[in-house]
Amino acid sequence: MMEKITYPAILNKNEYEEKTVYNVVFPDLSLANTYGESIKDARENAEILLKLLLDDEEVLPRSSTMVDIQDHYPDSIVSLITVTRERENKAQEISKFGQLQ
Repeated sequence: MMEKITYPAILNKNEYEEKTVYNVVFPDLSLANTYGESIKDARENAEILLKLLLDDEEVLPRSSTMVDIQDHYPDSIVSLITVTRERENKAQEISKFGQLQ
C-alpha cells in the first residue's frame, strides 16, 4: 500500500563561502536538516531527508498547518514537502510469518 506524507518545511536563504544556499528544516520533526544551492535543489534534498526520517516510523508526528508555520517564521520560505512510502498492510505482514490458526 502506498502512503503519501506531507510536512511543512522551512527554507532560509544564507550566504556560505560566497555562495547562496537554502537551509531546510522540518519544525515538526527532528533537528535534522539539509540544504541546496537553489530552492529546487533544497526541496529535492528535503524530500530525501523526509523519506529517511519517516520511512520506518509507525506513528507519524502531527503536522503543523502552513499558517502556523508561516506565523512563527514570517521571514522564511515555507513549503510543503510530500513523499510516498510503501507500507505493508496487516495481511501482508501475517503472510510473511505463516497462517494464523
